[in-house]
Amino acid sequence: MAHIILLGDSIFDNLSYVHPEPDVLAQLQELLPAGWKASLRAVDGAVTNHVTRQLADLPADTTHLVLSVGGNDLLRWAWELLRTPVTRSSQVFVLLAGVIGAFEPMYRRVVEACLETG
Repeated sequence: MAHIILLGDSIFDNLSYVHPEPDVLAQLQELLPAGWKASLRAVDGAVTNHVTRQLADLPADTTHLVLSVGGNDLLRWAWELLRTPVTRSSQVFVLLAGVIGAFEPMYRRVVEACLETG
């Protein structure tokens, strides 16, 4: 028997956006083989650093973690990027490199935390 845990943000915690249609969790549960189950730990609005809280006290029968996070982090940076004046396209790439440099270590830490759960 498998138990899938959905982690992250509104990509998975999307009921408020799709109601009355089924959310991601309901769709997944409908597709799972008999005896499998899925649980939602993802939270609408969560950022990358919130996932470690979602990993706390995982059910003992957890077999799979599915992670989708980062969009809300990038939305914050996008606002700053869009407001930053540039005179050459190369400046945009420097700005993007800065965002990647800040985001990548955060994302790696979250992936490592997921892997540490076994």
